[in-house]
Amino acid sequence: MTWFPICNYTHYSLLKGFSKPKQLAKKCADNGFRACGIADYKTISGAVAFYQACVDNNIKPIIGCSFDNFTLFAKNLDGWFDLIKIVSLLDEHGNHKSSDMSSVCEKGNLIVLAKSSSDSPVKDGWYLQGRCFQDIHYTEPEDANLHKILLCSEMKTTLPKMRKKHQSGEDFENSKFFKDSHFFVPDKTGAEEIILEDPQGLKDLEEIYEQCESYNILSKPVLPKFQTPNGESEKDYLRSLARKGWSEKCQNKIKSEEDRKIYGDRFRKEFEVIEEADLFGYFLIVYDIIKYAVNQGWMVGPGRGSAAGCLISYLIGITEVDPIEFDLLFERFYNSGRNTKDNISLPDIDIDIPGKKRDEIISYIKDKYGHGNVSQMVTFGRLQGRSAIKEILRVNEACGFSVMNEITKYIPDEAAISDQLSQMDEEDRSIIRWALQNNEKELYDYCHINERGFLEGDYAEYFEQAIKIEGTLKTQGKHAAGVVISANKLSEVCPMVNSKSSDEKIAGLEMADLEALGHVKFDVLAINLLDKLMYIDYIVANPDSVKMKENNVEP
Repeated sequence: MTWFPICNYTHYSLLKGFSKPKQLAKKCADNGFRACGIADYKTISGAVAFYQACVDNNIKPIIGCSFDNFTLFAKNLDGWFDLIKIVSLLDEHGNHKSSDMSSVCEKGNLIVLAKSSSDSPVKDGWYLQGRCFQDIHYTEPEDANLHKILLCSEMKTTLPKMRKKHQSGEDFENSKFFKDSHFFVPDKTGAEEIILEDPQGLKDLEEIYEQCESYNILSKPVLPKFQTPNGESEKDYLRSLARKGWSEKCQNKIKSEEDRKIYGDRFRKEFEVIEEADLFGYFLIVYDIIKYAVNQGWMVGPGRGSAAGCLISYLIGITEVDPIEFDLLFERFYNSGRNTKDNISLPDIDIDIPGKKRDEIISYIKDKYGHGNVSQMVTFGRLQGRSAIKEILRVNEACGFSVMNEITKYIPDEAAISDQLSQMDEEDRSIIRWALQNNEKELYDYCHINERGFLEGDYAEYFEQAIKIEGTLKTQGKHAAGVVISANKLSEVCPMVNSKSSDEKIAGLEMADLEALGHVKFDVLAINLLDKLMYIDYIVANPDSVKMKENNVEP
C-alpha cells in the first residue's frame, strides 16, 4: 500500500487553492505516487484539465468535489455524470437541497467522505478524519505565502493586517491557513511520515483507490442532428447548398477550363476533409444561424480571420469572401492533420451579429435545439502580468498607488506581445519576465535580472511572487461570445454554474475543456458597428426618419 494525495484544491477553487493541475500531476508522478485526487470547492470546472494532466503523467485521476462538511469522489463514469448533476443543482449561493444530494448519492456511484455521520448526504458514507485525507491547497511548501496572498485577495485585505490578527490570536475566516501547517503535497519522505502516523487512513485510502475505476471522461465532438428540410442526409444537404452557391457566385467568375479545375479541385478537397471529420452538421448549424439573421434583415459580418479561406463557407453564405479570388488558404482554416484517432479538432467560425440582436439570435438557437441543450459559457479571469504585480504590491502593502502605477505602466497587455511570449520557453513564459527583459531601463530601479539570471532590486521579492502567481484564476464570468450547442441536456453532461450577469445557468467549463468533453462551441459576437451601419442604411432608405430623430422620435 502506498500513499497519494486525494483532497487537492486547485486554483479552480478561486483563491482557495493555488495548485495548477499540470503542476499537481507532475509532482505526484515525480514522487512515484500512483494516483492523485481533486476535490475543488463546489466546482468541477478544473476536472478536465486535471484528468488530462494525470493521463499525461501516467497516474490514476480520482475526480471529486468538496462541500462544506463532506467530499464526493466519482467511482466510475456514471459517478462523473452524478457529480455533474450535483454541481448543476447548486443554487446561486452554492447551496443544495438535501433531497437532491441524497437521491444522486444513493445511486452508489460516489464515494462519500464526511466529517461525521450527521454531515453525510447518505447513511453509508465513510467518516474519516485522518491525515491521509487532509485538504491540500498548494503543491510546494514554498508556495505557502503565495496561498496566503490569494486568501487575502479573496477577503479584500492585506497580508500585514492578517498577520496582526493571527499574532493576536483573533479568530477569523480562513485563520487556519495562516498557521504553519501541512497544506502542500509532500514528497516521498513526507508521505512516509503520514503513513506512520495514520495507518488506518492508509487502508481507507487503498480502498478508495480500488473502488475508483479508470474511466475516460473525454469524447469526440457530439453535435445535435441538423434537421434538413426534405429529410436528406446532412452530407447531401450541404452539397446541394454548395451547388446552389456555385451557380449563383462562381459561374460568372469561371472563364476557362483552368478556372473550372481550380474551383472544382478546391471544392472536392475541402469536402473530403469535412467528410473525413464528419463536420457537415457543424457547417449547417453556422449556415442556419447566419441565414436566420439575414432573413430578419440584419447585417452580418462577411467573415473574419482564417474562416474566409474556406470555399464551401463562401458557397453556402457563411462568408462573403471568395478565397480563390484572394488567394486564401483552406489549410489555415482547417486541415485533417489536426485530427487523431481519439480526437477531432473543430473548425472555428466566428459569427458577427449586430450587438442589439445577439440575445435574439441565442433565443432562436435555443428554440431550435432545445433550451436545455444550449448555453452560454464561463470564462475565468486570471492574474496575469499587470494585474498580478498590482495585486502582489497591494496585498503586501509594498507601495502607494503612484509607485504601483509607475511600475505597471511598463508591463504590456498579453495580446500586444502574444507572438513574442509564444517563443519563450513554457517554464519561463511570463509577461512580467518579458517586461523585465524588454523594458529593463524603465524598471531597473524596482527590479532587474542580473548576470546570473536572478531578480535583483528593492522590489525583486514582489516581482518574483507576481511571476509565480501569473496565470492563477481569480474570477469567474460569462464569456462574451461563446455559445455551446449539445446533442444532450447540458446539465447532465456538463457542469452548469450560476452567472452574476444572468438568471440562467451557463456551462461551467472553458472552451478547450468543453470541446475535450465533446461539446461544440460557437462564437456569436456582438458587433456594435453593425448596428450603426444598419441604422445608416435605414436613414438612407427612409430620409423622413431624420426629422423623426430630430423630434426625439425613434424610427
